[in-house]
Amino acid sequence: MTTVADAPSAPQHQPDAQPEVLRLEDIADKEHLAGAGNWLWKIPFHGKFAVLKGYYGNRFPLLHWKKTIGNTLITGRTSHMPRARCRVENECIDVWEKHGFRCFGRYPGVTFTDLPEGLYTLFEYVPGEHFRTYFVDKQIPLEERLATWVRWIPEWHRRHKAAVEHGESRLLHENGDVKHVMLWEGDFVYFDFEVVFRSKDVRDLVGRELLAYLRSTGKFFGAEMYERMMDLTVEHYPDKTLLMEAYDHAFRNHSLVRRFGRALDWRLRAQARKTYSKYSVALDLKRRLDAASLS
Repeated sequence: MTTVADAPSAPQHQPDAQPEVLRLEDIADKEHLAGAGNWLWKIPFHGKFAVLKGYYGNRFPLLHWKKTIGNTLITGRTSHMPRARCRVENECIDVWEKHGFRCFGRYPGVTFTDLPEGLYTLFEYVPGEHFRTYFVDKQIPLEERLATWVRWIPEWHRRHKAAVEHGESRLLHENGDVKHVMLWEGDFVYFDFEVVFRSKDVRDLVGRELLAYLRSTGKFFGAEMYERMMDLTVEHYPDKTLLMEAYDHAFRNHSLVRRFGRALDWRLRAQARKTYSKYSVALDLKRRLDAASLS
């Protein structure tokens, strides 16, 4: 069994975290990147750049309460309140890095006097390339792009294996798809950990994440890339039993209530039978796994 000690050590990429006190209002040449559910500022910092993330934006506060009620009472996620999302994201980054997965580095020693404590994080600026744009970049040879996918699959599996072995749902992306992985300096870099599932059924959560990523290859990259990437996933994902959790999540859930509900959803809702729905992709994956086991 792989333990934390056996896993590759976290990449040495954390920036200097010396204590420092700043005011956002006093920073010139800052660039506003986003301001809806969160706000983001790209700011000059020590001769480079950093990204200041605030976990509150322009949304009406009642929307946070509405999402929190849905998360905690219906979907089994953590709270959507700004302070909770800040805490959960930082906890998740600690867990991912402990297991050797690279995330955005942070400057925990930097304090902003004009911002509410516990509602912001200062990240290193990572000018990498998102999977979503990389895999559709025709200037990169197709074989090179597919080789990158093959290189990533074992790391994907290693994280899933660690999540199951340690019962750690925080190692799984709640909002998981190809938008949340970047290529930078030869590494894969992960981000967006504000909400996680609270379920103890980690294998089912692995199946959910598998489907989310595989579905997104079709939605974002198109049918040809989906076909190639699905074939490569079946060929190179080391644990085929764990890979089958994607099918089980959709059709053989351990909860009889969820299984019954998803069976109705699959049969009655037209949207559920679209090409890249979780059900269609789960069936497609099972077909490929069955064919591979017979070959």
